[in-house]
Amino acid sequence: MLTTRFPPGNASISSLFGIFTTQFRSYASFNGEISVGHLEKLVQSRCKSGFLTVNEALGFFNSMIQMRPMPSIWAFNHLLGALSNMNQYSTVVSMYREMMGFDDFRPEVGTMNIVINCLCRLEKVKLAFSVKATIFKRGLKPDSHTLNTLLHGLCKEGSMVAAMELFREITEKEYLCDVAGYATMINGFCKVGEIRKALEMLKQMYNNGRCKPVVHCFTPIIDSFCKEGLLDEALSVFRDMLNCGVLPNVVCYTSLIHGLCKFGRWEEAKGFLVDMLDCGVSPNLRTYNALVDSLCKEERTMEALSLFAVMTRKGVEPTIVTFNSLIFGFCKSSQWSEATQFLENMACYGISPDIVTLNTMLDGRCKEGNTAEALYLVEVMMEKGFLPDVVSYNSLLCALCHSGKLEEVNRLLIDMVNLNIFPDIFTLNIVLNALSEEGMMEKAQKLFEAMIEHGKELDTISYNTLIKGYCLQGEMDKANGIFDRMTLEGVHPNTISYNTLLSGFVKAERIDIALKLLKDMICTGLEPDYVTRNILASILAYRLEASI
Repeated sequence: MLTTRFPPGNASISSLFGIFTTQFRSYASFNGEISVGHLEKLVQSRCKSGFLTVNEALGFFNSMIQMRPMPSIWAFNHLLGALSNMNQYSTVVSMYREMMGFDDFRPEVGTMNIVINCLCRLEKVKLAFSVKATIFKRGLKPDSHTLNTLLHGLCKEGSMVAAMELFREITEKEYLCDVAGYATMINGFCKVGEIRKALEMLKQMYNNGRCKPVVHCFTPIIDSFCKEGLLDEALSVFRDMLNCGVLPNVVCYTSLIHGLCKFGRWEEAKGFLVDMLDCGVSPNLRTYNALVDSLCKEERTMEALSLFAVMTRKGVEPTIVTFNSLIFGFCKSSQWSEATQFLENMACYGISPDIVTLNTMLDGRCKEGNTAEALYLVEVMMEKGFLPDVVSYNSLLCALCHSGKLEEVNRLLIDMVNLNIFPDIFTLNIVLNALSEEGMMEKAQKLFEAMIEHGKELDTISYNTLIKGYCLQGEMDKANGIFDRMTLEGVHPNTISYNTLLSGFVKAERIDIALKLLKDMICTGLEPDYVTRNILASILAYRLEASI
């Protein structure tokens, strides 16, 4: 049984909310008293009206616990249920604790179920189980609602081992294991990434024949397979669902469409959209966003625009995600006027651009080599209160490096530090590459060492960039030293690492070292590519020429 005492320093519900007694008294008859029956009807009426306020409910509660005899348990259930529906979970739990302190309070399973639900919502599943223990202590028996709520609480917090134990208890003790119980377990397994166990649970549902699977049992599995890129498995489950006579809903169709679009299977996604419409299932915002995004990534902006028009005509309001996809598509297709127009049209839908919108515009300009426009866009961003982030600066730095404007690169790096925007590995690799290509290897090496000194985890690209820079300068011993350092630091060389070094040694006519390196490459399990084969051809040609 839960304690009826509150922690020191906290007053009880009745003392905290005694002020609401006055409000309650306004409902009383002219002689200042109200009968229990009248109060019960009043509570029921107000709870069912949908207009009950928290303060009003607290006023009712304060008066109810002071009445003798106490109102019936169903009146308390109405009040607790209404507060639970208002998401006042902590209030419900506090009320329950206080009620349990009265000897004449006789809760029923329905009362406990409301409290268990509130505790699970508050992610206090252990306390919820203590209420289940109280049910048994009072000689009552939990119902399917009690157990399904606890099951949902365990699954929500990812405690699938405990959830499975409870599920076995439900089935072994011949409680009614309904569709909700199975659906909860399936969803729980999917949330923790155990899709195969969710599939086993679905098969178990088929086999026991006690309850027939519904669409909510299939949807989490289909969605999880799609997110993992296992589209064929998702489609197989979808077919099984149809074979069971279960009709897919909008969530089911959207999961498949989103997954197919994400992995470039646009034509199949389009087919599911047609099926969806033929079955009378209306696409929702997520459906349209998935399709629009997919079309924009493939630069099919006219089709994306047509879909946008259909979407708005059907009354589905676009979001920032929709606009960002369209703007990305226009920028990728170099349709700058259309991108700018959509940026301006966002205000008509009450939507403000975010950092993703502006970074998309910025990146598009940078990739076009239009650094002047890109820099101007950053100024506009800042005037509108958008501080550029590391992604913004990476786009600019890449464009400036590509244009050979290293002085401006240096200025931007200083600006970043002044704005407390710290370079990431992408920033540093961009600058490292620019310095290496310009032959400024002393500065490149200093930057490389500074990265290590400041705790940056260097990747294969960082090492490859420096190796390439030294090879371009013909400083093969230094290039080889960076390669050795790379392996010592636990960063695995890739085919590019070997090819760059091989090419450098061949150009330096140090063929023996190149051949030894080629042998090492094969021993590590890396497959030579066409660049490696061309280098090998160069070695053979050199040997042939030397032998003549």
